[in-house]
Amino acid sequence: MDTKWKSKIGIVTWLVITAYGVSGVLSAWFHGVYDDRFQLVIFWIYTAGAIIALIASFILENRHKLLTKMVPEKWQEFYNRIPLDVAVLLFGVTIIVMMNFSVGASHIYYLDEIFFIRAIIYQWLYTTILLALTLLQGVYFYRRVNDFSAFQEDWKNALFMRLLQALRDAFLNRKVGTQFFLAFVFVFFLGVGTGLVAVDGEILAFVIPSYLFIGIPLFFMVVRRVGFFNRIVRHTNAVAEGSAESDIKIKGKSALAQLATDINKMKHGVRTSQQAQAKSERLKTELITNVSHDLRTPLTSIMTYSDLLKKPDLTDDERRSYIEIVDRKSKRLKVLIDDLFEASKMASGNIELTKEKVDIVQLLQQSLAEYDEMIQESTIQFRVSKPEESIEACVDGQKLWRVFDNLIGNILKYSLPHTRAYIDIGVENHEIKITFKNISEYELSEDIDELFERFKRGDESRHTDGSGLGLAIAKSIIDLHGGALDITVDGDLFKVQITIDIQS
Repeated sequence: MDTKWKSKIGIVTWLVITAYGVSGVLSAWFHGVYDDRFQLVIFWIYTAGAIIALIASFILENRHKLLTKMVPEKWQEFYNRIPLDVAVLLFGVTIIVMMNFSVGASHIYYLDEIFFIRAIIYQWLYTTILLALTLLQGVYFYRRVNDFSAFQEDWKNALFMRLLQALRDAFLNRKVGTQFFLAFVFVFFLGVGTGLVAVDGEILAFVIPSYLFIGIPLFFMVVRRVGFFNRIVRHTNAVAEGSAESDIKIKGKSALAQLATDINKMKHGVRTSQQAQAKSERLKTELITNVSHDLRTPLTSIMTYSDLLKKPDLTDDERRSYIEIVDRKSKRLKVLIDDLFEASKMASGNIELTKEKVDIVQLLQQSLAEYDEMIQESTIQFRVSKPEESIEACVDGQKLWRVFDNLIGNILKYSLPHTRAYIDIGVENHEIKITFKNISEYELSEDIDELFERFKRGDESRHTDGSGLGLAIAKSIIDLHGGALDITVDGDLFKVQITIDIQS
């Protein structure tokens, strides 16, 4: 005979012997000794045979490892997919049913001799099948719980834990959880009551009012909520596809209404983000265009006049003139490149401040003194309002001077001729406030934030000198000091206010 079949026959034989042993021992344990002599003889023979069968079963298992052969490893993975608490429940039910059949074998002692053999065969057959199922589950369950880390994960994924988590989630919003629970209880008892009407007609007097005053309004409320939920789902899909125009209409203060409100906010947030992204792309394109233009202009002049200087028939005056132009354009190119590097360092935060106590009033006066000649030559009248006493703060004087220098230079470049410019400095609530105001010669953009962008100018036609980096650098410097640089535009009135903590 084939070895495989021999093994299977051996396992079945061992299961039958074990089933007989388990059945006999359990019957003896639960039912004890009988008064009738014939039944007593059968009882002792049956019990003695069961004990011998159990001993033989242990010997066979120890020698041939039949239990290991009966429970193959390949089914372990499938068994592990069963939720842990379901596996425990199935295991327990199988044990109880097996014990019930095994103990039931004691009833054969009351049977007539004719039915004795038939009863024994049926009892062994059922007990053997149930014992096999019990042993299979027992071995698989033991292997499963033997790995403690896997057992912990199994327990987390058990149906009971999932149900517990679902109940917690249901009551995250207590109002919704309570409404659902009350509706469930009402529907349950209404269903039970409807069933009891068939038994006791008097219950109908309670069931009909319940349907009219609770059931129908509850049904109407559920239908409305489901409809509202479907509208939210449809609108959410439209938002995801980018085709949503209007907001979800919201009524009431339910959890669904709050959800709809949040989705509306998310939609507006997404739209704002998309607009910001589009603006960023546009500004990036403008930045590349402006950088190319501003760097190419002086570079083109340098190359052109360098070629002219190579001509042998130039007069001394022409040569000196060309050299001056090349020198001026070279310095202009250097300023642009320096500003570009400084703006880049400011943007990346790769810059350190050297702070010390500085008289802000005196620093502003020094900045104005640097432009004294240009102020005298211009048609702009400066009006400076400052306190008599000094205002000291711990700042990086060189960097703050750069801010003042840029703002004063912008006033001279972009102010409408024959107008006044106002500079005011003072202390308010332990903060130094410095204000620059002038009337712009050029029409200003309504988007003030764009003026802080690199290479952005108030003069869009770019007729004036300048890199367009000044305000971006100035704002970065003030931000590094923990202050604020704010721009206000009112028609042609251009106002810059700097706020610095006096303790900074």
